Amino acid sequence: MLYSAALAGLLIALASTPAHPDTTLRVMSFNIRYNNPGDGAHAWPERADRVASTIRFYAPDVVGLQEALKGQITDLEQALPDYAWFGVGRDDGVEGGEFSPVFYRKSRLELVAQGTFWLSETPEVPGSKSWDAAITRIATWARFRDREDGTAFFYLNTHFDHIGQEARVESAALIRQRVGALAGGLPVVVTGDFNVTPENPAYATMTAFLEDARLVSDTPPHGPEGTFFGFTVEADVPGRRIDYVFVSPGVRVLRAATLTDQWHGHYPSDHLPVLADVRL
Repeated sequence: MLYSAALAGLLIALASTPAHPDTTLRVMSFNIRYNNPGDGAHAWPERADRVASTIRFYAPDVVGLQEALKGQITDLEQALPDYAWFGVGRDDGVEGGEFSPVFYRKSRLELVAQGTFWLSETPEVPGSKSWDAAITRIATWARFRDREDGTAFFYLNTHFDHIGQEARVESAALIRQRVGALAGGLPVVVTGDFNVTPENPAYATMTAFLEDARLVSDTPPHGPEGTFFGFTVEADVPGRRIDYVFVSPGVRVLRAATLTDQWHGHYPSDHLPVLADVRL
């Protein structure tokens, strides 16, 4: 990627913007499960209102979604008028395939810059995949400015491969490199479904330069440790912890939670949303 002098100047200006001591941001990561008619009673038309209600009630300033198809994004756009969004489909860089879109509260945040890269050896090539990845994967990023006090920060949302271990490790390394190049010294927040539990080397790569919000929260984390449970509430099912909010050192995590809202024994998705209140 080529960086113009104007972009370099913008990065310097944003990085030099002082953070207001009381700038608190609520962030969420939420794998909403793609619209699969084969899910039957848990297919998207049966869950769309529940997903929208969860976002509306907890009111994150910015939420990174995973597995969202364009039709699902349209549904949420209509149900959440306080939010704007950006992102591209992973298959073609336009609308094909799943997105990892970012929704943000447009009255609070100004979108300064945004982009998408592919988790591959050719990150700028739409639809590309590498290593042992089973599916094309992407990362969607932005630089935001708080409209209230001018504080700027860098945000990235992603979804790692569910099969390829090499792909997950290499994807983490690529994100580390890209965050370093794109964030320009700004505070960093990264959300996503990483498809790895904490003992995985890909998690170690992420936590080598970022902190796991759940582990550094000022208060004990709320909700279960696991984030992937399936659609149905079942007793004594531990779940797998594969969804995360990561922050750069210096970003203070006030609270962290895994949200277990359910309707008549059914979650709004097969993943639980992860929430964190952070102070930039």
